[in-house]
Amino acid sequence: MGSALAAAGLDYSHVVQIRTHIVDHDATKLEILAKAVHEIWGDLPPTQTLTGVAALALPGLLFEVDAVALAGDAS
Repeated sequence: MGSALAAAGLDYSHVVQIRTHIVDHDATKLEILAKAVHEIWGDLPPTQTLTGVAALALPGLLFEVDAVALAGDAS
């Protein structure tokens, strides 16, 4: 996500929403996701939606993240 944002001249502060899809959602995977979100956004993460799914497009994928970012000041 960081690379895609940088290619558009943006950074994580421009992200206003993330949607995460997790295969076979459980507490361990939620903990991994929560840690990553906290490392990036601290105590002020963007709006989030989490969906547990049976599978993703490619075998072996466990997480898929869809983000919406706004150019300009998102605050």
